[in-house]
Amino acid sequence: MKGKTLTYLLMVVLLSFNSCKKTYDEGPGFSFRTKMSRITGTWKLVSMEGVDRLSPSVDQFMELTKDEISEGVYKAKFTNFQEEFCDWVTYESGDSLYSTVGSWKFTTKEDYFVEGCGIGEDSRNKQGLDLNMDNGLYAIERWKILELRNDKLKLINNVCLDNSCFYIHNRILIFEKVD
Repeated sequence: MKGKTLTYLLMVVLLSFNSCKKTYDEGPGFSFRTKMSRITGTWKLVSMEGVDRLSPSVDQFMELTKDEISEGVYKAKFTNFQEEFCDWVTYESGDSLYSTVGSWKFTTKEDYFVEGCGIGEDSRNKQGLDLNMDNGLYAIERWKILELRNDKLKLINNVCLDNSCFYIHNRILIFEKVD
């Protein structure tokens, strides 16, 4: 009887560690926290690669909450968030700082795949993150999570948009959790 109990206990422990396995390219080997508990909170931008920061002295924040708007979609708040914009008539683009509310969700394999986005594989591997800012532009931005720890988040943009003038420049954002 002890042998069966010990075998069962060992199987449960091994399966538990398997469920905590590394998901993200630069993430931890395993984590006991769920990805939801790791990603929710207020994040401060500490580094931006690929484009220059408009105002390095201005703190930029992204707050991802557990407040569900609809199934799998949650409330978000962006403060001084640097975004690339595009004039849909002249196709001129630039960067601007936005402070607005919006939403976020993890992408899944059930999410649609737009040809040329390169995020399809990441969606199957549950590495995608959609951010939607209510900034007057119709744009859901698709990012790939490179690293997700309780105190660090690293994203690279790989946006699926109808308008091709958005995100001409790839950018990597590195955040630290402040709460």
